[in-house]
This record gives sequence, structure tokens and C-alpha cells, in this order.
Amino acid sequence: MKKMPLFLGAAAVALTLASCEKELESINGSPQSATAASVLARPDLLAAGAWHQTGLLVSVVDKEKQMATSDQFAQAKPTVLVKSAVYQANGTYSLLRETRWDGQPAQPVSGTWRLNTAADSLIVTHPDYTQRMAVTELTEGSLHLAYSEPAADGKVVTTTSVFSH
Repeated sequence: MKKMPLFLGAAAVALTLASCEKELESINGSPQSATAASVLARPDLLAAGAWHQTGLLVSVVDKEKQMATSDQFAQAKPTVLVKSAVYQANGTYSLLRETRWDGQPAQPVSGTWRLNTAADSLIVTHPDYTQRMAVTELTEGSLHLAYSEPAADGKVVTTTSVFSH
């Protein structure tokens, strides 16, 4: 009888540890944990290699209603197109355009990059500017970066750069 509290205490500790283990299993197998794992993997996907631009989608929205979307890649000036974008795991990036505005070979532009905590925005910082772009798609082989700005006529123009490896 004197050892009964000791046995009850040991049983309580064993049950507590067993329930914690089950809770960890349910958390690790939950959809939220899969989403969290995919968010954590996104920087690795971005830094997996050099990206080259394969599309330039332009959308115009007027009063929350999309008016038109077109791929302007074939008509875009070479100074706008990205020949290579490399995002390093250490948070630096290097971007090389097709040509400079004066027709001379382009020089790489370097800076730093980071994803926000939700991994749905890419923030690039260059000595002259900082730009935030929405990451609308990021897979092993595809990257879509969107940037929106208001037009003079009240419409919103969204430019989406499409990249692949």
C-alpha cells in the first residue's frame, strides 16, 4: 500500500509521455505540417539552379475585372528580358539581362534576396532599389514572379515573368 502512490505516479508519467508521442505523430502527419514543409522547401527550389525567362505575361485589370492578358515575350525589348537569374542559398542573387539599353553586352546585376515568411513574395534588394514580387508559382521547373502597378487611367497592370531551368 505504501508503494501505491509511487506506482500511480509512474503510470501517470508513462501515459503522459505516450500521449505526447501520439500528438507529435498527428502534428507531423497533418496537412498543416505538409504545408509548412513546402514553405520551408521553397527557398531550396528557388536556389536550385539558374533560371531563364521563357514568358512575359501582361494583364490589365479595371475595377477588379480582368480585361486582357497577353504574352509579350516575343515582342519585348531584349533589355527587358532576363537571360539568367541565379538565387544562391546564402541570400545573394545575380541577374543577367539579354542586352543593355545601348546594345552592348549586359553586365550581371547582383544583390540580395529573401522570401517573406509565407514564401509568397520575393524581395530583391539592389544598391539602387528594393522590389517585392509575388511568387505565383514555384516548382522544380517553373517560377512565376508577378509585379503590379497602377496605370494613369486607373487600371492596374500586372506583369508576370515566367522562368524555367
